[in-house]
Amino acid sequence: MIERRVVDAYVSEHGGVQMWTIRTRDPAMPDAPDHCYMLPSITFENLAVEYGLDPDDIDELLRVAILQLEIPAKMMTSSGAARDLLRGGRPVTLDNAESTAQAREAHLKRIALVEADHVRIAWPKPGMRVLARTLDADVSSETEVDPYQRLEALKATYRPDRKRMGEKRMALSTVLGREV
Repeated sequence: MIERRVVDAYVSEHGGVQMWTIRTRDPAMPDAPDHCYMLPSITFENLAVEYGLDPDDIDELLRVAILQLEIPAKMMTSSGAARDLLRGGRPVTLDNAESTAQAREAHLKRIALVEADHVRIAWPKPGMRVLARTLDADVSSETEVDPYQRLEALKATYRPDRKRMGEKRMALSTVLGREV
């Protein structure tokens, strides 16, 4: 099991796309490079539409967005704990689920298995201070940051666009041939 502690969080823009970067560090390997999750901010709306998650629950959306990147390929096969997440020999996913509820249940079960067996994200606590290379500082030096404050400031920027989500829901329903 790998533990990744959030040590910094910030937003940047790449090619007109707002990207959230969540930097983590494995406390068992403090000299190893930080592990960065780069998430387009639209990821959260997409997850809300695709799986029927609460678009206002940025904590859950962020948790799912990060941990879905950690789902091992072997979890998507017929062996192991994810065996009941198959349909016709294929993993239950958004495109072959009978409903959004079925897709959500399978996806969240995979996320729970990742958390239990593979990777645990340690979210920062208020007042925690760490040394980190930050985007807004000289890249050759580290500065002390409060990852809790930085993550909270980043999450405060999230505002789901209900109109855009409705358009995505309609388009996705058309592609899947079922209501999303």
